[in-house]
Amino acid sequence: MSYNKNTIRSEKIDTITSLCRSLNIPYKLTILGKVEGYGLNDETYDDTLKKYKIQRLEVGDDVYLEQMIRTNDCDTDDVIVCKKFKKSDEPKRWKIEKTIENS
Repeated sequence: MSYNKNTIRSEKIDTITSLCRSLNIPYKLTILGKVEGYGLNDETYDDTLKKYKIQRLEVGDDVYLEQMIRTNDCDTDDVIVCKKFKKSDEPKRWKIEKTIENS
């Protein structure tokens, strides 16, 4: 467990899907996988770690991919980011988790 680390999640995909529903715009939402949070805000009542869904959203010609960016520092937050691509430029092999060495 960490000392001061938290997990921060971008709400970009949730915001876009909510807007699409409101405007009746078709979209396709897929779960790419799940990752565990290692932050202080990820502890649960039964001592398991909170799991986060990593998603892919397709709207028209745009694709949004989420990724957990972790650090090996116990005080630096881990962040779930969202990156936008044109469907034709979408990476073929997307890693849902990436660690940055910052010791």
